[in-house]
Amino acid sequence: MSNDQNTTPRSRMRPWLKVVLALSLALNLAVIGIGAGAVWRFQGGGHDKGGPPMLGRFIFKDIGGQEVRRLVQDHGGASDNVRNRRRGEMEQIIVLMRADELDLPAVSVIVDTHIVETNGFMRAVADAWEQRLEGLSLKERRRVADRMQHQLDHRSRDSEDRDRDH
Repeated sequence: MSNDQNTTPRSRMRPWLKVVLALSLALNLAVIGIGAGAVWRFQGGGHDKGGPPMLGRFIFKDIGGQEVRRLVQDHGGASDNVRNRRRGEMEQIIVLMRADELDLPAVSVIVDTHIVETNGFMRAVADAWEQRLEGLSLKERRRVADRMQHQLDHRSRDSEDRDRDH
């Protein structure tokens, strides 16, 4: 077989779709970081399989998409830089994985750097939410707490129903 038969022509992706996919990747990575932190924090804590609603997810919804986008830009510079950095990370990992010998220390450095950046972003989101809470009146804070309680109660009932079904 020749190399020509093994390659496929590259399809062109629209620029706006690249932006959407990059933002989606950034938010997915943030959610994964929140999830990993929750698993780490609550491991062996006696939570049911469904688990309680995630605080991080609530925080992201509570501060809103526009604020999250601002924090992404503040934390990573221009969004193009964030996209380029994430793409570079992926390309580096792909090269390392395709190599005859896996350079695990190099993979670890890339992953650790990514985790540090993601953690820094998550800290910025948490700080913004905490500052927002500080500026709320007692009535507004109680409204936020009521929404959290509703989410907690609603999720707990769903988990109990699923446990009965299985």
